[in-house]
Amino acid sequence: MAQTILIKRSTSTATPSSLSNGELAYSAASNKLFVGRPGGGTGDIDAIGGKFFTDIISGATNANTASKLVLRDGSGNFIAGTITANLIGNVTGNAATATILAANRNFSASGDLTAPSVAFNGSAAVNLVTTLATVNGNVGQFGSATSIPIVTVNAKGLVTAVSAATVAGTLNIIGDSGSDGVAFLSDTLDIEGGTGVTTAVTNNKVTVNIGQAVATNSNVTFNNVAVDGTLTSDDITASTMTASGHVIVQGNLTVNGTTTTVNSNTVAIGDAIMTLNSDETGTPSANSGFEVERGTSTNVSLVWNEATDYWQLTENGSSFSKIMTAGNFASSFTGILDGGTY
Repeated sequence: MAQTILIKRSTSTATPSSLSNGELAYSAASNKLFVGRPGGGTGDIDAIGGKFFTDIISGATNANTASKLVLRDGSGNFIAGTITANLIGNVTGNAATATILAANRNFSASGDLTAPSVAFNGSAAVNLVTTLATVNGNVGQFGSATSIPIVTVNAKGLVTAVSAATVAGTLNIIGDSGSDGVAFLSDTLDIEGGTGVTTAVTNNKVTVNIGQAVATNSNVTFNNVAVDGTLTSDDITASTMTASGHVIVQGNLTVNGTTTTVNSNTVAIGDAIMTLNSDETGTPSANSGFEVERGTSTNVSLVWNEATDYWQLTENGSSFSKIMTAGNFASSFTGILDGGTY
């Protein structure tokens, strides 16, 4: 016949008050198994297992979770918050906080900037009292109203030498005529305009003005202009223009005045036909021709008479003779034509 072994059991969460040596008891409320400690008294009772403990073991995790057992992951690692322990051996990683170093370390500085050694263990801040090495023994004030400092700087930005150089106290100036010297500390340089030129000084700037714009595209007006060399222009406007040398016009020459006077002894005209009275556009009314100035003698002329439509000439300035042409010869001449003797 099957035997049933029963152990003490209770719905109370309390530990049993007494168990015999080796006697078991189970609390259904706390899910713990108790045993009377062998060799002990009736009050020596230990919790040796039960669902309470197996649930804790089953809930173990490698995450940083409160009230859970630590379970390493497949790589043997786990995540934790704060671990309080006395560590022996090597530890890797970064600590969020630390109090002091295990051993003191000394801080010091050498080279161009020196400082005595100061021990540091992490318990307090370190203050290094530094001293800049002397690289230039020439100390003092350099430069004056008549001298400027000369500074030598090495690759580290340190001043290795300083001296002073005297500045010339006078600025020598010279012009097309005359010369002078301007003392920097006592004289004033005066920039004076000349004929048609004015000067002005404003905000440390000198402005020279000749009274009109002289840019390459400006219209410039002068009273009298004398040119010793070559004058090239595409637009000259003047009331009177005189040239003592040669005048060569590469383009067309247009004279819009009422009188054109040529005082040269020889006139060479490349055009085979000269046009007179070229401004006539309507019915002709003015006579046209050539007149010869004869000084104290009466001028003579060759003229086209618009009223009679024929050429005529005069040898005394008052009597005009018709020039015979094929068109007017028959109607104008009667009698004997005698060429005279030679």
